[in-house]
Amino acid sequence: MTLIKNAKLANLDIKDILIENGKIKKIEDNIDISENTRVVDAKNSFLLPGLVDLNVRLANSLLNRNSLKKLTKNALRGGVTTSLIMPDFTPRLDNSTLLDHFKIKAGNEECDLHVAAPLADEEEQRLNNIATLLNNGATAIWTTSSCNANILKRGFQYARMKQAPIFCRCYDENLNDSGVMNEGKLSFKLGLSGISKVSENSEVAKIAEISLINNTKIIFQSLSTKRSINIIRDIKKTNKNIFSELSIHHLCKTEDACDGFNTYAKIMPPLRDEAERVAMMSELALGNVDILTSAHSPKSVSYKDVAFEHAEFGIGSIEEYLSLCYTHLVKSDIIDMQRLTELCSLNPALIIEQDNIGKIEVGYCADMVIFDEKVSKVVDNKTSLYNGDTIYGEVKKVFKDGEIVEA
Repeated sequence: MTLIKNAKLANLDIKDILIENGKIKKIEDNIDISENTRVVDAKNSFLLPGLVDLNVRLANSLLNRNSLKKLTKNALRGGVTTSLIMPDFTPRLDNSTLLDHFKIKAGNEECDLHVAAPLADEEEQRLNNIATLLNNGATAIWTTSSCNANILKRGFQYARMKQAPIFCRCYDENLNDSGVMNEGKLSFKLGLSGISKVSENSEVAKIAEISLINNTKIIFQSLSTKRSINIIRDIKKTNKNIFSELSIHHLCKTEDACDGFNTYAKIMPPLRDEAERVAMMSELALGNVDILTSAHSPKSVSYKDVAFEHAEFGIGSIEEYLSLCYTHLVKSDIIDMQRLTELCSLNPALIIEQDNIGKIEVGYCADMVIFDEKVSKVVDNKTSLYNGDTIYGEVKKVFKDGEIVEA
């Protein structure tokens, strides 16, 4: 048994938590220390449910033992105990043999690693054997909105039949001329092709309308415009089975981070302008956003230290995820800590039907983090989008199934 003393919960109550057999057994004001009980003093720091991130990718989009270990290590540093890996990696996840290989490797890691099954082949012209992949352990379906329309329709039918969520990246590349950053004054100044907001908004509207026919669970990934959020909010009045996701980066940063041809700010969807960032922050405060993500997609320096046009999209910052959320959302009084745990833990857990995690409550799995919000640091990493920024809070300990795990 493990006893956590003096833990501050998300509602700011100070409690003791007793863990037995990997689950939370008691939450009380003062629990006596019994024999053979390991005691951990939280010292009035926050005790939060482990974060559940439903939109992460492997380093350089390569599936191997090292990339899984690196993801696990960085996720635990950021307070993430459960991740859903997007399947656009190499080798392509299009058969049950590779899925079994993934499950064996992922099962050896200290956090829960789920994977989504790609709806179609790499050219998005042939439907994968979705039923087999879901039957053999894939947690969800992943697709792009620009996929062949007939394949999309059939994919939605499979999702409804198998009661599986669909994660959809909404973007129409045909509306942009090989764009590399947000379309606006800065892209014009830098002489870079822009990515318009309509390339996202139009696809969100299309998928949202399709959802009315199929009533499948759809997660609109990493939205970057207020218009996209509002489209989903309106459709949600008819179909409550759709969910909006924002990345923390689109709430923290703007296109200005790309100035000076900073390739470490090149992500997809692109960082937008300040007016859009403020508008999305307002939508979050109003309760019109369902989940948050780190949108973790790390790329090596060799893929980033090139001309902006040729640099890969993506950044890796899952190791700073909880601190970024606390700094920009809670400490800034946009939302409180209880709401943050809903956005980062409970809601994403329920979306993938993991109803035993995401809460600090008796009977739930003891997937938890001790987070000291009183600590601050300046990010000293030239390859980070947040290099030079001061962030607040630090993950001190991570519990997985009641056991302390090392990042």
